[in-house]
Amino acid sequence: MVEYKFMITRNAMKTNEFEDSVYYRVACSCGADDHDITIEFEKDGSMIFLNFYKNIAWCSHWGSHLKYRQKLWKRITAALKMLFTGYIELEESFILTEDNIEPFIKALIEGEEYIKKQREKLESKKVG
Repeated sequence: MVEYKFMITRNAMKTNEFEDSVYYRVACSCGADDHDITIEFEKDGSMIFLNFYKNIAWCSHWGSHLKYRQKLWKRITAALKMLFTGYIELEESFILTEDNIEPFIKALIEGEEYIKKQREKLESKKVG
């Protein structure tokens, strides 16, 4: 029987687990749900992938006090840049404080241990 332990600490929880991957959600210190980060540990052959998923807001006129038409024009030109170049540059913050840095680290450590256990199970099946 599999024992599920979803909350690993106050600000981190395991959200899903598969044979070759495990997911954790860690809360942002600002408290907004849409700022949380999802961490995925994925094993593919001999490689381990560490993927981070986060909702990112894109504002082409951040910090500027423009009129409506100027903001609209900036949004249109930014969208055209993405359309014709195929990319845009984004950045997003994830706030770590003393309250949630430990859960973030625990999620990383627990994910690493999970992948190691899965690798051992797979190797023991090959031998046996």
